Amino acid sequence: EALGVSDAVIGLTVVALGTSLPELFTAIQAARRHEDELIVGNLLGSNLFNSLAVGGVAASASGGAPAGAGVDAVAILLMVGVAGAAWGLMARNGRVERWEGGLLVGVYFAGLAVIAI
Repeated sequence: EALGVSDAVIGLTVVALGTSLPELFTAIQAARRHEDELIVGNLLGSNLFNSLAVGGVAASASGGAPAGAGVDAVAILLMVGVAGAAWGLMARNGRVERWEGGLLVGVYFAGLAVIAI
């Protein structure tokens, strides 16, 4: 915040990275062991839990209307869009290829840039 970075960018980078690292390491180990079901279950389970349970607790604790509803709407649309795209890519042949994963990461950073403006 001292550098003038918005709360949305901080939340979508630093906080997201810190909370997602355990899932990332689990996914890497599962990929090395060719345990595809564990990867999908880990990612979907953690995303659903973080979105619903953690989001619900945070919303209940705040007790008021959300600040910056426009940024939140863009972030939610980005999250749903990337999740839908990942699902669509996996539905084709049961996996996301490396270049497709790179494309999804690129979309994330493009969306982050849009939110930061």
